[in-house]
Amino acid sequence: MICTIIVALVGCSGHPKVVDGLQRSRVDALNKASFTARYNDAARSEYYARQALSYISDSLPAYDDGRLRAWNNLATSFFNRAIHDSASIYIDSVLDFGRHSENRKMEQVLAQLLKARLLQRQCDIAGCYQILYDIEHSGILDGKSDNMLVSLAKSEFYIATNTLNYHYRNKSQYEQAELMVEMEQQRTKLHCDYAEDMSFNYAIAYGYYALCNDTLHQSEYLGKALHYCGENIKLLSNPSRYNTYHLANTLQLMGFMLWSRNVEPQSWMHNRVAVNELYVMIRDAFSFDVSGEKDTAFAFMREATALFFLHNDPYQRLAAVVATGRCCMAHGDTTTARAYFREGLIGTERRSGGGDYFAPKMEAMLYEGLLVAGCAESQEEVSHWTSELMRLQNYIKQNEKADFILQQELNRTHRSSLVRLVLIIVLALLALALLVTMLLLRRRTKALQRETKQLQEANQRDVERIANVETCLSVLRHDITPFVSYLQNDRLPVELRSEVTGQLIRTFENIKNWTKLSIPSGLQFRKSNVRLQDVFDSVSSSVMNVNSFHVEPIFSPTDLFVVGDEQLIEIMLRNLVNNALQHTEQGSVTVKAQIFPDDNRFALISISDTGCGMTPEQIETLFRSDKKIKPTPETGYGSGFGLMLCRYIIKLHDDNTIRGCRIWAESEVGKGSTFHFVIECANINPNERFGTN
Repeated sequence: MICTIIVALVGCSGHPKVVDGLQRSRVDALNKASFTARYNDAARSEYYARQALSYISDSLPAYDDGRLRAWNNLATSFFNRAIHDSASIYIDSVLDFGRHSENRKMEQVLAQLLKARLLQRQCDIAGCYQILYDIEHSGILDGKSDNMLVSLAKSEFYIATNTLNYHYRNKSQYEQAELMVEMEQQRTKLHCDYAEDMSFNYAIAYGYYALCNDTLHQSEYLGKALHYCGENIKLLSNPSRYNTYHLANTLQLMGFMLWSRNVEPQSWMHNRVAVNELYVMIRDAFSFDVSGEKDTAFAFMREATALFFLHNDPYQRLAAVVATGRCCMAHGDTTTARAYFREGLIGTERRSGGGDYFAPKMEAMLYEGLLVAGCAESQEEVSHWTSELMRLQNYIKQNEKADFILQQELNRTHRSSLVRLVLIIVLALLALALLVTMLLLRRRTKALQRETKQLQEANQRDVERIANVETCLSVLRHDITPFVSYLQNDRLPVELRSEVTGQLIRTFENIKNWTKLSIPSGLQFRKSNVRLQDVFDSVSSSVMNVNSFHVEPIFSPTDLFVVGDEQLIEIMLRNLVNNALQHTEQGSVTVKAQIFPDDNRFALISISDTGCGMTPEQIETLFRSDKKIKPTPETGYGSGFGLMLCRYIIKLHDDNTIRGCRIWAESEVGKGSTFHFVIECANINPNERFGTN
């Protein structure tokens, strides 16, 4: 047996080969035959599995899925004959397999579940529970795949869990009922062979029988147990699916239910139709009629025991004779009970060394039955059986205690994990809430900043408007007063009166333009390419000298084009020229345009006069609406509106063309002044663009 495993492992150690489809089909057929025969003939199941392993070693060393399936089949065949050591060897072979294969994980889960059932038999409840707990919390069975291996693993998981609960633990009725509902829901989803279907039906039926202690729902639970027994009888009625193992299990469960003192007569009355139908199916299918039996429960138990003796499983034989003997004792038939207990004693043997037992729970019930039934023929037998019973009961209690401690530890761990998970979720939600709050605060802060900036800008505009109004009134009063005084002089010459009237008209024209520019949505900016010579010609024909020296402005010819509003440029230039003429008693006023030396993207327009000039303090207050104009007798009246109007026109050009448009003045008292402004050049053609005056 061990040699076969070694040979198989040696065969796997070579270089991987491509698995041939035909050869693989042969291995799959052998494994399928082994799997199908696992309950009917465990020895034949072993034979087919060994043939599969031999073929893999010779021809398909790379077919690891076939090897794992064969090992699991061998483990199952040994388990079904209670050859536990051999079953453990093949279980460990599957669990220790390290190479990757398509079905490795699921085959290892099946090996773990078989090991769990093996530990159940040995009463290692804690070890069994640990395996089932690990599988459940691994999530490996939570997938939606419905292939045969997954369905088989799910089925075996529920069978092992259910058996652990009703044979080795006192689970609460509520927990057991929940498990049964879940198993019934899974029953319709699993795709297993008929033998596994019968095992699953039997597990559900036994689970509901275990719930019959609940008198409130006893009739319902009994009906469900009878229903699933009937499902198995229907499957077994097909000759191709007949199996002594599953028939014995079903009949034995019928005997348990009929024997149980917990099931009340009225529950049987509520289910009498189902019971009668079940009796008829059993009679017609297997020629086993219990209608004439005095003790129906014993009849079922007796028949089940006989069938188990046909099946080569010493564990099941021991369990059957003990159960039948206890049934006889319950009905007062001590003589028959002794016969069954003695039969069980013949096959009971403890493993050599270590003090482990073949089937601790069954052996304990056997020794208890031998003592209670008075089977002892000598005091030595009584002492021996009593000693063994005490030893077994102590062994079982120790295992139950270990299982209880493990459950407490795992439950604490699970609760701690849940607490940690809840804490992590709460912290994550708090962090998310904090992040959202911060984002909202940041957004609100930005909104407040925007609103504050808008309010500040609006406030600044209001301040400027107020300053404009104040300046407007101041300049208006300052500029108009002399003209009004002139016009009130009846002796003023006609020519001078005409000039004063014209100047007054131009002052009001500036006020009108100022109002349009300084009030929002006033004068619109109309952008175009402007020929400066046209502007020069227009301004030259419209300016008027208001002093008595009649200084004529000189406009130097230019071929430059600029980008801007032609009307506004003309207003600005006219104001600057008029301002220069107003302050020039002798000499000249010249206007010229050229490419701005500091940045050839701009045109520089300069208006120079030989007038009285300005102080640095006066230059500083030019173009500003927030400063009061303080003219001196040396510099004349001033023209506040004109200069502020020029500043606004330059600002409009700076906002609507390229940045960098500006206006400034250079002056010295007694030597005249020069006003400069720069605006964007227009790219008309290379010759015109870089032309000079």
